Amino acid sequence: MKRTRTDPDSLEAYVAAAQQLRAALMPLAECDPERRARMDGEAFEHARQARTRFLSSASGLARRERKLAAHWENAATLRYRHGRDAFGRAEDLGNRLISHLAGGRRPTLREIHELEDACAHACALDRRQRSELYGTSRFSGSRSTTRSPIVDQAELRWRIRRDLTGLTLENALAGTGTTREAERHLAPWLKQAAAALDTPMSIEGLEDIAAQWRGRRAPYMLANPDWADVIIAPPIPRTRPSWWWKLTRGEEPPPAR
Repeated sequence: MKRTRTDPDSLEAYVAAAQQLRAALMPLAECDPERRARMDGEAFEHARQARTRFLSSASGLARRERKLAAHWENAATLRYRHGRDAFGRAEDLGNRLISHLAGGRRPTLREIHELEDACAHACALDRRQRSELYGTSRFSGSRSTTRSPIVDQAELRWRIRRDLTGLTLENALAGTGTTREAERHLAPWLKQAAAALDTPMSIEGLEDIAAQWRGRRAPYMLANPDWADVIIAPPIPRTRPSWWWKLTRGEEPPPAR
C-alpha cells in the first residue's frame, strides 16, 4: 500500500526523529561556552546525525509539516547548540506542535504563521541582545522620548493605551513578526491594565502596574524602549483641555499647570 504524505507511520517517524534531535541538542546547552568549545566531537556528531535523520523524515511529508520542521530545527539549533536564549519560545512552540502530530493532529496554517512570527521576533530580539552585549546597540544613549518620566495615573493610562493603539495600527498597515507576537501576547494584558486604570488606584498599585508593563513590553517595543521607564507621582494638576486639544490630541493628558 502506498503511503500518503501524512500517513500515521510517517508522522510517527517524524515525531520520534524530532525527539531524538532535541535529546541530542539539549546536552550542548547544559554547559558553559568554554566547556562546549572543549567538548569532543562525539556529542556534535551525534547531534549532526540526529539532525540528518530528522530532516530526512520530514522531506516526504506535506508542505505544512516541512515548514514546521525547518522553523523548529533552526530554533532548536540556535537555542541549544549556540546558546541563543531568545529562541526559547519559538523552539517550545515548534516542539509542542510536533508533539501534537503523535495524536494525529496536524498544525493549522494559523499555528504555522504564529511559529514563523515567533522565529522572526526571536531573530530581532537576539540581534538586540547581541548588539547591547557588544556595545553597538542603537538604543543606547539619550532617551527616545522627550516626555517627562514623572507620570500620574492619567499619564500612565494614556501611555498604555497608546501602546495598544500603536500595535493595532501597525499590524493593520504592515506588521512584522515582532508586532504580531506583541499583539498576541502583550495586547491582552494592555487591555486589562488600561481597564484597571479607569478606577482610582494607590501609588503602590500604580507602581506595580508600571513594573509589569515595563517587563512585559521590553521584548517587543524595540523602537521606543524607555516609554515605560516612568516614576509614579500623585495626581498632577493640569490645565483644562481645550476643544482643539481634544480634537488633535484625544485622551493625551494636557500639560501641568
